[in-house]
Amino acid sequence: MKKEYTLAMAALAGVASIMMVTTENARSAANEADLTNRDVERKIWKLLDDDKAVFVTLSESDFRALGEGFDLPDGGKTVTGLAQAAPGGAFDPRDLGKIPAATLGYKADWIVERYKRYGMDWDITGLRLTSLNPDAKKYPWFIIMNGGAANFYEFYVDLKNRPGWAQYLAQKMNVMIVSIPGNFKYGGWEEPIQSVKRQPAYLLDRELPMVESEVRNALLNNRNVMQGLKALVMKNTTGDILLIGHSTSGELAMMAYSEEDLGPRLKGRYLGWGSGGPARLARIRDVKSPGTAGAGEEGAGRKLPLEVLNRRDTASYSRGYSGFLNPMYEPGMSHAQIADAWLATEARRRPQFKQQIQDLEHSGNQDLKGRVEVEIEALLKKSGNPWGVNLEDVNKDLFSTQYTRMDGYKKMVWTVGHFDRNHWLPEDPMKAPEVFVANEYRNKNPNAAVRLIVWDPPLTHYGHIELPKQLAAADFSVVRWLLK
Repeated sequence: MKKEYTLAMAALAGVASIMMVTTENARSAANEADLTNRDVERKIWKLLDDDKAVFVTLSESDFRALGEGFDLPDGGKTVTGLAQAAPGGAFDPRDLGKIPAATLGYKADWIVERYKRYGMDWDITGLRLTSLNPDAKKYPWFIIMNGGAANFYEFYVDLKNRPGWAQYLAQKMNVMIVSIPGNFKYGGWEEPIQSVKRQPAYLLDRELPMVESEVRNALLNNRNVMQGLKALVMKNTTGDILLIGHSTSGELAMMAYSEEDLGPRLKGRYLGWGSGGPARLARIRDVKSPGTAGAGEEGAGRKLPLEVLNRRDTASYSRGYSGFLNPMYEPGMSHAQIADAWLATEARRRPQFKQQIQDLEHSGNQDLKGRVEVEIEALLKKSGNPWGVNLEDVNKDLFSTQYTRMDGYKKMVWTVGHFDRNHWLPEDPMKAPEVFVANEYRNKNPNAAVRLIVWDPPLTHYGHIELPKQLAAADFSVVRWLLK
């Protein structure tokens, strides 16, 4: 496999040099600057212009008709070959910078931002895709932040290493994919998913002893990640931005509006994808709308020690995550069989674990703050605390998601897949979590255009790996509406 990987890298220059001759012409012919399915875009805009509807829906046929103008110059073959040659698909993202931009339709740069919090160093990463579209500067940077147990691979390629959501988006807009600290590791993880030895890579240039990993697992709260996110975005992008926090990272997108450096660059705009609302709404929802379906409660009621990671398994991925549009689906497969195939395929490059503190801060479990403080104190005592972590610095950061401001917006759009069970309830839409969230933001931003649009194909929480090209085109039209 190593030999294959080396040969693949050696071939990149030759393949790319041949393709450069034709890709510029191919780009101008296939991907005009703002080319998209105008008929469907007009339908999306008409839906979003409706200021009376609680939510609107784009039909499956219209959604599937999207994708015109989003083809990659090489059809995605170069990156697919790179991934297929790497063990477990865990190709080195630094190698993307060796591929000519004309081959991809964007310039790829891998960025590692090291920052210090609680006296410890942390690494957060970004894959920056600077679009060759001459009109890309008209649009905000489209910054994707991974949810639990994921990293940049999930948004860059699909499960079969074909072009992913972000590559299609980068044909029109500048894109960055952020992997939160610990969730990316060069070469991936060789240990089985359920092995305690499979731990986050909080520092990319060294292996950490178990006692240090356990302390860090308890310290990866949202204030910690926000510090790294700010440094990454502020140093490596310019102009307007949109922060798209998938799943758990929806918290970061909401928190960013109160940051003095990120907030002004957001311009009062918001775009969500399976993002929900801030954790503070969980208990408000219990009081105001007790019949609403639950969301963001993955860590609720857990009694595991705080340093123990929540690890993905077939049972958890069979419930609303593994649908029949999943690239691994074959006729006759059950949801469990799809989940099995998915976990096996992504066993190396995808972390497949999640820190409990991430789950707890994404839920309404603020009453567990005392327990969390006590457990962190015990972990620091057990380790000897050679880093000099000040426990009070940590304690003041815990459950910051319960205090996220919800005002000050101008235009907001939540997007959600028809079968995203974490956020939508097709059988009874008015009880869906996203309806409650959108209505709460309407109450707090009475002069803002607050919209909720459902993509009607049977998309799950992971629609970005199911119909990535169509999703990219739909998002492009939403972004253009936000700028109208």
